[in-house]
Parts: sequence; structure tokens; C-alpha cells
Amino acid sequence: MRRIHEFFRQFRAANRGVSAIEFALIAPVMILIYFACIELSFMMVLDRKVTSSASSLGDLVARAATVNDDEMNDIFEATRMIFQPNPISAARMRVSSLYDDDGTTKVAWSEGRNMTPYTVDATISVPTGIVPEDGSVIFAEVEYDYDSALGYFFTTTKTLSDEFYLRPRRTDRVARETG
Repeated sequence: MRRIHEFFRQFRAANRGVSAIEFALIAPVMILIYFACIELSFMMVLDRKVTSSASSLGDLVARAATVNDDEMNDIFEATRMIFQPNPISAARMRVSSLYDDDGTTKVAWSEGRNMTPYTVDATISVPTGIVPEDGSVIFAEVEYDYDSALGYFFTTTKTLSDEFYLRPRRTDRVARETG
């Protein structure tokens, strides 16, 4: 009996290898957290790029008095460059000029890249107070489908999107000249 008691006492007193067991238990959790943080940071960077591109798209149009086809192509291309080095073909963008028509918001013109433009004079629902009475705003929208680089934490595609409303700076309404 004394031998068994001595064996258990020595077993309880032994602490060699405890650190290795603790590491083996904690390491997988820490590695998962590390890769999840990397994945989340990738998605956050792309979300900031979507926000920046939507803001830039609306801002570049709102600065003009009129926009022709060549200028519109340049604006969309400049906006797409914000996505570098990510694939820009996945970005969907639309910019529209909205105006107030006796309390109803309608589309004066709309242009899109990989996104269907609104039809002219279509009624659009916007938050109250965005479009001034008898005025207009530039409405810019950007969407981007985020596919996980690692594919482990985000197994489905996440759509990142943002929209901006900006008032024209040089005129009451930005005119669209088409060729």
C-alpha cells in the first residue's frame, strides 16, 4: 500500500512536461485566432476601398458642371484604380443624378459599370432631407464581392457595398452629355 501511495505522491509532484501539454492545448486556438485576424483585416481593407471608391466616384462627378462620355469613362477608371492590387473587374459601380420633382426623387441620368443604370425619370427612394427642394444630388454606389483568400473563416462570398449622396458644387444640377 505504501508503494502505491508513494507512486501517486511522485506523480502529483512531477511537473516536467506541463508546459508542453499547456502549449498543445492552447496553440490550435491561438493559431485559429491569428488567421481569423488576418482574414478580417483583408476584408476590412477591401471595405475601406469600397467606401473610398464610392466617395471618389460621387465627388468627381459632383465637381463637374457637365460630364461627357470621355469624362465619365475617366471617372470610372480613376475610381477603379482605388481597388489596386485587388481585381477590379469584380467591382460594380453606378453614379446617378437625382432631382426633386415636387417632393418625389427622380433620376435625371444614370451611368453604371457592371451595374445596371437606373432609367431616366424613375422614382428612387432616398432618406428624407437628402435631396433639397427643387435641387439635385449625385448618388454614387459601389459593390464588391469579397471572396476569402484563405477560404476557411468566410466560406461564402460577402458583398461589401457603400453609397454616397453629394450635392453638385458648381451648378444646381450636373448635366450629362452623351455622344
